Amino acid sequence: MMQHVLTSLKVLTVSGVTCMGAVAPVSAATECGTATYYDHPGITANGEEYNPGGLTAAHPWLPLGSWVSVVDQDTGLSVDVRINDRGPWVGGHIIDLTPVAMNAIDPERTSDIRYVCLYQ
Repeated sequence: MMQHVLTSLKVLTVSGVTCMGAVAPVSAATECGTATYYDHPGITANGEEYNPGGLTAAHPWLPLGSWVSVVDQDTGLSVDVRINDRGPWVGGHIIDLTPVAMNAIDPERTSDIRYVCLYQ
C-alpha cells in the first residue's frame, strides 16, 4: 500500500474559479524591496495572455510558474501570486504585480508603490 503525504495545500479562488495544489512550506523572506503594479496588455514571458485580473506577477529571476507570497510591510496584508512574466524594468523594484494583486495588499489604494517582502 502506497501512502502519499502532502505537507501543504493552497486553495485559491480568482474570479469564481477555485484551484488547489501542493506548495512548498513558507520560508524566510527571499527578498524585500519595492513593488509596483503593471497593466500592459500582451503576452507574458511564459506565453500567456496578460490578465490584469489574475494573481500573477513579473520577477527578474524567480522561476516562471513558481508561487511567491508578497507581504506588504506597511499594511501587513499578503497575496500569493504566480510568476508568469519577467520584470520589473525599473531600477530598485523587485516585483511587478497585477492591479488585482496590488489591491489585495493595499485595499485603500494609498500608493502605487509598496515596500514588500517576498516569501517563496
